[in-house]
Amino acid sequence: MTKKAKNQQIPGADRYIDWLHEACTPQHAVTACVQQLQAAGFAERDLADDLATTPGERLYVIHPDGKSILALVIGERSPTATGYAIVGAHTDSPDLRLRLNPLQSTAGTTQLATQFHGGLIRRSWLDRPLGLAGSVYNVVRNKRGVPQFHALTGQPMLTRRLIRVDEAIAIIPDLAIHLDREKNDKGAINPQNALNAVFASGNDPDAMLKLLSAKAGVALDEADGFDLHLVPLQKPMRTGVDGSLVTGARHDDLAMVWCGLDALVQSVHAEPTPVRTRVAAFFDAEETGSTTSSGASSSFLRDVLVRIARRHPDNPGKDAESAFAQTVCLSADMAHAQHPNFPEMHDKYHAPLINQGIVVKSNTADRYATTGETAALLVGLCEAAQVPLQAFVTRQDLACGTTIGPIVAASLAARTVDLGCPMWAMHSTAETLGAHDLDAMTAVMRTFFVGR
Repeated sequence: MTKKAKNQQIPGADRYIDWLHEACTPQHAVTACVQQLQAAGFAERDLADDLATTPGERLYVIHPDGKSILALVIGERSPTATGYAIVGAHTDSPDLRLRLNPLQSTAGTTQLATQFHGGLIRRSWLDRPLGLAGSVYNVVRNKRGVPQFHALTGQPMLTRRLIRVDEAIAIIPDLAIHLDREKNDKGAINPQNALNAVFASGNDPDAMLKLLSAKAGVALDEADGFDLHLVPLQKPMRTGVDGSLVTGARHDDLAMVWCGLDALVQSVHAEPTPVRTRVAAFFDAEETGSTTSSGASSSFLRDVLVRIARRHPDNPGKDAESAFAQTVCLSADMAHAQHPNFPEMHDKYHAPLINQGIVVKSNTADRYATTGETAALLVGLCEAAQVPLQAFVTRQDLACGTTIGPIVAASLAARTVDLGCPMWAMHSTAETLGAHDLDAMTAVMRTFFVGR
């Protein structure tokens, strides 16, 4: 016990931690992606514009709601000949968001009323300092206060502001055990009344909202619409005496977004003009079923890929949809690592361990898209990248979660494999993954993109 332990040198972990701290909402995650893409020479293309491209072109397309993004490196050959190489992940995480009428007063306090997104671990939100982030929308009005309409669409014109209050403006206090002697044995948390956040003492909501507006830099009391999230303030950090773990919010699934993004950028440095077109597709709303205009169930990805294939200069006139016959997708979403305190919650032969390699996920009820063929493809990728591969099949007496994998597979009729990095406490405000596994996943994705 006399020697001091030193953090191991793990190249990706610290870069990931800084990136994750900035990516505090789906909109902020897309913005963080854009900054990294622009630094690597990618340029934005509008979804409504012509998507004619040239080989080697680096571009990204943001969904109009700002929560989903596609990044592409255009291949030398037409996608109708090579198919697409797609890495998919999702930008949303289970969290607390404000209700339409968020202000309420009770017990001498002013509160923000919340609603939950996805299957969050409720108790992990209690007694945590919380910030606020998201988007604020306003109708464009003239000097007389009359709404202005778009000349072509005929719809009211809107502005959107991305905001973040990166300080402790709220807390959700737990109930003392003296007032609930059974809380350690039962511990049910009613989300209707137990997850509302105190953001001021006193019962003057209007005055407190103006104070919050000053901190946000936007008049929240004048907002016509908003997508606002409470954000755990604790910055992600290396943990463990050897620094081999990373603990923080939103690993599920921003860790896979980061790995896919980093792999795409690395692939450009390795081969600026690839043979086949590479795609990183990051969707919103996976935690709630993906059935939104920007989720994986939408036509966003398919529409862009069809348009790219149709206008590719190497296309000999084949139907753009024929590109999907050769397309392969890596659906990347976090996986459950065997828990050291609850090892029995895994099938012992399908119990992935943290920092022991990436995970292939399989479910014959088709909750995952992995097939025998695509599992074999992943084995080849891992061998080429010199990365260990672990297997996860949920216990047959437990329900299995799902991912964007089956949705993308069905939409594109593309061969798809579900994979991820193992982690503990999925959907908590303090999830934990292995720092080494980030580099392992990035290496496999880079090998997939480069093709060797």
